[in-house]
Amino acid sequence: MDCLIVRESKRRTITKALLWRLIGIVWTWIGAYFILLLMPQKLRSASIMATAIVVYHHSTRMVMYYFYERIWNKIGWGRVDKDNPETVTISTKRMLIWIFVVVLALALIFFLILYVNPLMKK
Repeated sequence: MDCLIVRESKRRTITKALLWRLIGIVWTWIGAYFILLLMPQKLRSASIMATAIVVYHHSTRMVMYYFYERIWNKIGWGRVDKDNPETVTISTKRMLIWIFVVVLALALIFFLILYVNPLMKK
């Protein structure tokens, strides 16, 4: 049986890692925010809240990572065929979409920090 051997370019690996980290930061922040917001006052000890955040984080991220990798398996950009070492390049349109999504995610993080965080203190 012929098996196609495909490697990832460094750019693809770095992009995947940075995007996964960004998703993780946003996901953990949102989860921690809602845990803190919804936690009854009598259960607001540091150990209980930390435990709730860790359970939320690790139980949901495992499922998210499975789908994250499945999505990346469908994206051809940055793969290098061992027999044909030309890297698949990303189109300008897709690059602009990626940049837009990253900027939007960063804007969401700053919105959460600058606008929502002060509301929690009230």
